[in-house]
Order: sequence, then C-alpha cells, then structure tokens
Amino acid sequence: MRVFLASLTVLAALVTSPSRAGDLIQGGYSTKPLEVAVFDPAKVAVEAVVFNNWLNDNYSSLTDEAMKGPREHLYYLIDSWVSSLYERDKVIFPAKHDLVLQTFFSWAERLGVYGGHLVYNALKDAKAEPMPALMEIPPVFALSLDHDMLHVDSEQGGWSVAVPYYFMIWNINEFDANDGPRTQLLAVSTSAAAHKGIEGHSQATLMLLSGSREDAATFEKYWGAALGFTGDESRQELPILGLKSTVRFDEATSLHSELTSWQSDSGPIVISYTGMNGAYQSNRVHFIDFLRSVRRDTD
Repeated sequence: MRVFLASLTVLAALVTSPSRAGDLIQGGYSTKPLEVAVFDPAKVAVEAVVFNNWLNDNYSSLTDEAMKGPREHLYYLIDSWVSSLYERDKVIFPAKHDLVLQTFFSWAERLGVYGGHLVYNALKDAKAEPMPALMEIPPVFALSLDHDMLHVDSEQGGWSVAVPYYFMIWNINEFDANDGPRTQLLAVSTSAAAHKGIEGHSQATLMLLSGSREDAATFEKYWGAALGFTGDESRQELPILGLKSTVRFDEATSLHSELTSWQSDSGPIVISYTGMNGAYQSNRVHFIDFLRSVRRDTD
C-alpha cells in the first residue's frame, strides 16, 4: 500500500509514550551511537513516503543481490527514526502505534532481515492484519521479541544473545564450513555512522560463530584465518570476562576488524566485529554490549 504525501504531517508529528515502568532501555545497550543520526526526522518522514512507493514499484524486480542496497538504506532510515524517538522521548520502542516504523518494518523481511515481522506486529495499527514470518530460521534456533530487544537462542549450541530491535539480523545459519568445522552463525548489523577519511556512512557488523566441543581445538584457528587474521596482529584487553581481542586495520579498504573468543561447556564461541573507519569507532561500544549480552550454558 502506498503512503501519500498527505500523510507526512502525521508521520512527522507522531507522539510516543514513555517505556513501561521498570523496563531497561534496549537491554542496557548504550544509547551513545544514537546521538548522531544519518538523517534528520523530516528527511526520514519524507523517505517513508518516497522509499515505500519506490519499493512498491520495484520490489518484484529486485534480485537477492540487488536487495542489499535497499535493505541497508531501509535500516539507515529505521536507525535515524529511532534516534529521533530517543532524543525526543527517551524511548527506543514506541509505546503507541508508529506509522513510520510500521511502514519500514513491513519491508524488513521482504528485503532479507530476520525478525522484521515480529517488530511489525508489535508496532502495527490494531486494524492491520498481522504479518507472518517470511524469513524462516533453521529449527535449531529460536527468535523472539521482548519489548525493544530481539533474542536469538540456540539450545543445541548452548548460547543466546539479544540485540536492539532496530539492529539488522541478516544471517542465522548452521552449516559445515568449507574444509572446516560445523558452525552456527549469527550476523547482525548495528547502527549507521559517518565514515572518517572517506565519504559516506555505513553500519558495523557483529558476528557470532559457535562450534561443538569436538571442534574446539581447531574452531578458533579456522575462523581466525577465514576472517583474515594472521596471528601477527596486536592484542588488547576487553572490559569484560577477562577477554582479550585481536585487532587489525586494512588501510586499503579503511576497514577495522576485531576478534575475540572463549570456550563454553558446549564448545568454542568466536565473536567478530568489523566496520569502516568512523562506523567502527562510533559503534564499538555495541561490540562490548554484545559480548555482555551473550549467555552461555555455563551462566
């Protein structure tokens, strides 16, 4: 359904109520990255119309590869609108129906993002039909929404993690790596931020990789090499769990990468964090938040 320009005054003037008493805003994740949005609220309100209409006209012709750009743009808009909600009302998830976010999340799963239907159904107008799941996750995982947090659980892998609902979950999978170990993978994109030294803006990426106890000896080594770490990179302390991370910077691509890992009773867990120069620094606090959010079977 198209959203027409006459709706702009409604979109721009939406008022939300405070979060429920006792709720912890976005599960304790820092709100610092929300202080600088890619787009201001007026731009987002206009884009809610323009982009929605563009998708209505073009979605059927988009290939999987061609969806990447629109998917990222969608989440730049979502992130920016959430930033404006927080700046104005100190909430992350609106307590009342929000037509802007309803419009955006109506497209999330169609563009390849897991959990979009959960958010849409929580935000939609009461008269709108509920949206079924369009992105099926492997049966070894569970995905749920609790207020402003999306939770991913793997009973078999012995881990669970939660992220703010406006983060982009674009991969949940279990597979045999090429000449490597059986792996559970979760890939999430964070808020967007401007680059430093080069034009543009982008999200940073968090990745959780989990293996079995049988693969513990080789799992961390395999994925470290697969993610481009040679073993010669510098190491630094992390403010959690006594962990250290390995860090690298590729000057040719302006890409920062960071890697940490540990052993749980169920097997090894590897967490990677990557981002372009600027986006990496702005969102690194969410790398630490993500680590704090991971629960293992020993917790």
